[in-house]
Formats: sequence, C-alpha cells, structure tokens
Amino acid sequence: MPLARSAAAATPGDPDALLRNVVVPEGYLLTTRFLRHTYVDDADGCAPERHAHPEHTVFWPSRGAADVEVQGTRHSLSVGQGLWVPSGTPHSTSRAASTTLAAVYVMPFAWPVEDDPGQPVAAPATSEVHTVVVNAALREMLAFLAVSGMPKPQRLRAQRVCLEMIVDEELPAIELPLPRDERIAPIARAIMSDPADDRSIADWAWLTSMSTRTLARAFRAEVGMTFSEWRTAARMSAAVRLLGDGVPVGVVSRRVGYATVSAFSAAFHRVMGRPPHRFLPRTPGS
Repeated sequence: MPLARSAAAATPGDPDALLRNVVVPEGYLLTTRFLRHTYVDDADGCAPERHAHPEHTVFWPSRGAADVEVQGTRHSLSVGQGLWVPSGTPHSTSRAASTTLAAVYVMPFAWPVEDDPGQPVAAPATSEVHTVVVNAALREMLAFLAVSGMPKPQRLRAQRVCLEMIVDEELPAIELPLPRDERIAPIARAIMSDPADDRSIADWAWLTSMSTRTLARAFRAEVGMTFSEWRTAARMSAAVRLLGDGVPVGVVSRRVGYATVSAFSAAFHRVMGRPPHRFLPRTPGS
C-alpha cells in the first residue's frame, strides 16, 4: 500500500487533501532538504501553507532561528534545537530571509531505530510533537549526506547513525498558542509583529470597541492564559528567535519590550528556565 496519495487525488474536505507525496527516495530511511529557496518549497516539500507529510519530519535551523506552527501552537527553534512532527500532522513553517531551515524526512518504518542486537535504541516518541536535539555532529552529517554521493549500503549505515543521534531536547523550547478567535487574533498578530508593544488590555479594549472583560475572557478561553501571560510568552518566543540569530542580549531586551537587561533576563529565566545567553549561537570550542 502506498504511504500517500497524490494531492491531486484527494477530494475537498478529505484529510488527505493536506498530505504531500513521499519525499524520501525509495529504499532509503531519510532525506534532508534545506529550505533556502523558493524552488525547494515545491508540491512535496515544506512551504508556509498548512500541509502534512507521510513521513515523520524533524525541523531544525542550520543558522538563525525559525518557527514551525503545529496544531495551533507556534514553536520557536534556535540552532541546536529541532522539532519532531509525526507523520500526517498538519503544520506550516516560517523563517527570516537570513535563516536556513532544514527538514529531515524520516520513513515511519525506520523508527524506532534498532541497534546491532536488534533492540530498539532509546529514542523520542513518534506520536507527539516535541523538541529534540540536533547537535553540531548530527547537523554536519545530515548536510554531508544531502550533497555527497556514496554507495547505497554506506548511505544506509550513515542514515541509521543519524537516526540514533536524534534524542530528546535538553533545553526548553517556547510554545506559543495562537488564538483564532477574531476578537483577539488581530491583537495577537500585532503583538507578534512588535513584541515591544506595551499597550495594556484596557488600551486594546478601547481600540477594538470591546470591553476589557470580553477580551480577558477571550484570551483565557482561547489560549488558556491571561492577556499578560500570553504577551510575555510572545515576547519570549521572539527573544528566542533573536538570540538564535546572534543578537546581543541587551538589544534583544529592548526589542521585546523590556527597559533593562536585568528585567528581561529575570523574565526570560522564569519562563524558559535558562538565562538568555544559553540560547545564543555557540562559538567553536564553547
């Protein structure tokens, strides 16, 4: 049985309408695409539009930071972090022009990995969206496989090694629930476009001709957070992206709405459980 139908074969309203064709070449375990250019974002690859793949997909930025939206939640990734998206899960991607986002497509039959004695290697679960580690060694191996030719047996051995190196994330990743309620979605979009926006919920109520109570209830019902809590999460999401791009902590603090570095660092540590400098790109030897 084929893993996926052609998108053209899907009927309107059919869940398979979002499903792309298989990306991994027949007979292999995985393949990596670097989503740098428009021509890569084709009918089978990853694009900003919502879609799904018949393979498991691991997204990771090779430089800069990127966002992956899955099931109404935006996941912000910096270098070293990856996001495991199970097969068939609708998602969309976005990134700055300076960011190179990579997608590793993994055939479902190849996971979990088995070691030499035939026992499964410790590995992330396949059924849930979660962050994983994509360290420098794994990034280099995937990049090498993407551009280098080699005999099939050798390539398959290298692909198995890559799969064994995918492990659960140690650093936390910020998950930002995105409201779809049209009363508050425009407010959320405005804050995401300018995280330093310091308007209160009362200010937004006046601007939108709604009551403060209505907006407060909408935020709580839609995203499970107060307006203030959601705005802080949005600011931390933006901060992770900026730090991943190598922007200094002091500059990041101002861009996401904090008057002092100490106030930003305290808020970041409270939400992320780590100080901001831990999310800066690592230099060789660090």
